[in-house]
Amino acid sequence: MDVPLPDRMRRVVETLGPTFVKIGQIVAMRPDYVPTEYALALRKLQDHAEPFGSESARRVVEAELGQRLDELFANFEPEPFAAASLAQVHRATLPDGRRVAVKIQRPGAGSQMRDDLELLAFLARRLERRAPEVLGFRPSAMVAELRDTTLRELDFRQEARTCERVGRYFAGRDDVVIPWIDSDRSTERVLTMQLIEGVSPAPAAVLLEQGLDVDRLLDTGARAMLEQLFTLGLFHADPHPGNLLFLPGDRVAFLDFGMFGRLNTRNRRKLALMVWALVQGDFDAVAGQLLDFATRAPGADPEAFRDALDDVVQDWYAGKANASIARLLVRELGLGARFGIVFPRDLVLVARALVGLEATTTLVVPERSFRELLEPLVGDIRDAVLPSVAQLKDVLEHHRFDYLQLALDLPDLLGDLLPDLARRLRNGPPNPVELQREPMPDRPSPGWLLLAATTTGAAAGWLAAATARGRGSSA
Repeated sequence: MDVPLPDRMRRVVETLGPTFVKIGQIVAMRPDYVPTEYALALRKLQDHAEPFGSESARRVVEAELGQRLDELFANFEPEPFAAASLAQVHRATLPDGRRVAVKIQRPGAGSQMRDDLELLAFLARRLERRAPEVLGFRPSAMVAELRDTTLRELDFRQEARTCERVGRYFAGRDDVVIPWIDSDRSTERVLTMQLIEGVSPAPAAVLLEQGLDVDRLLDTGARAMLEQLFTLGLFHADPHPGNLLFLPGDRVAFLDFGMFGRLNTRNRRKLALMVWALVQGDFDAVAGQLLDFATRAPGADPEAFRDALDDVVQDWYAGKANASIARLLVRELGLGARFGIVFPRDLVLVARALVGLEATTTLVVPERSFRELLEPLVGDIRDAVLPSVAQLKDVLEHHRFDYLQLALDLPDLLGDLLPDLARRLRNGPPNPVELQREPMPDRPSPGWLLLAATTTGAAAGWLAAATARGRGSSA
């Protein structure tokens, strides 16, 4: 039986070893770098590797931490309980009796990864010169991003800081568990954290036998991811079943923050609007939000992208048998490459996070769609987009003098602008050639001034009311 070419490529990647497996997993979430069928095949890569010896592990720990192993730990299990391409993990006990997991970087992994990336960069440049038709997939840009991502994963201090920050956000919560970090026993190549032991995601019947509430677990996991995405702006980018544990009391633990993403406030709002529109089936809004995230390559065709995306989203929303949010997100990114729409890394990591969460949901309850999981959370998503009255008041309070100054300057600005605006309205739309020659005015545009007038008018009214309340209270 003939094996499809994408699957043959996946087997070659697995044969090349751990470094290329890790790279393949990253590329799997960038179908704007490789054709969609190859991205889907690479998603099947498994990051398992033969463990390295306990003596090598001991040498790395002692060299990094500057003490003997028996001084650092009351007990250290020589056999790892997990091994991957970049590191392996050992159970250990601290002198105070607390149980920890010690993540140790594979000897030579850093130098091997850098050498492989240099080779890939050379091949990418050569491919771009010899096969210009691949430029749409940006091979050199792909390798540059791979380098940034893998070098960040090689520095365990990044993972420690992310884990600590997410842990502070969920501190005091009894439904979400983030492992604490032992910073005294953590470096660039060694990471010591709380050992969390629980039940791995499994079919619902298995979890019920453990006394766990399946619906509550899935709801908790989904809510925790939405909070990371929309409230914190720092999120676990790979919450697949291997990086989650279910604990007694229907708690969910997030493990391994080596792959994480960040979203600034503006992008959080855009993402919330996109997910909200997706759940509600507003296909045009989904396309609009995706385009708002993206940059456009020369010759991009955003309208054709909208039309193609509309078909993809409608198929998914209609609940066809082979439709899933994972396939939807992969195809969206692939469509971007076809029409010159370039998506940022952060959006790709969001996609990866949602794909991982969907994989967990499907494993536990195969008949439940990801859309059904998100529908009860639409209110939370909406709250992430729409500011409260208290938040608006805080903004106005913080910028009250800026708004007041703008309100005071507005009459003079309008006086300068109105004659020019009247002339433009009488003369009709300007000739495009004349518009190109005309220098940009120093004065604000009419639209901007209209917005400023509205905003500052509201601000001035609020300030006046606040002042009046202040006078009344002091009388």
